[in-house]
Amino acid sequence: MDGFVRHRIEGVSVDVEVIPAAPQGFTARFRIFGDAGDEPDWHAVHLTQGPFSTRRQAEEAAKSAALTRILEHGSQGH
Repeated sequence: MDGFVRHRIEGVSVDVEVIPAAPQGFTARFRIFGDAGDEPDWHAVHLTQGPFSTRRQAEEAAKSAALTRILEHGSQGH
C-alpha cells in the first residue's frame, strides 16, 4: 500500500495521505483528480493550530479542504 486513501467527494476522486508530524501528531495532504485525467497537483492541508492529534483528524481536515477547493474551482479542483 502506498499510503494514500481514495475518496469520492462531490463526484471527484481525491487521494488523501496522512503523514506523521515532528515531534508528534499528524498532518495530511491531498490531490484532486480532474476530469481530464491529468497529473494532479498536491495541495497541503493548511494547519492553523499545529498538527492534529490523531490520523483520523488529519484525514478529515484534508477531506474538508479538498471539498472546499472542489466547490470553489469546480470538478477540475485545481
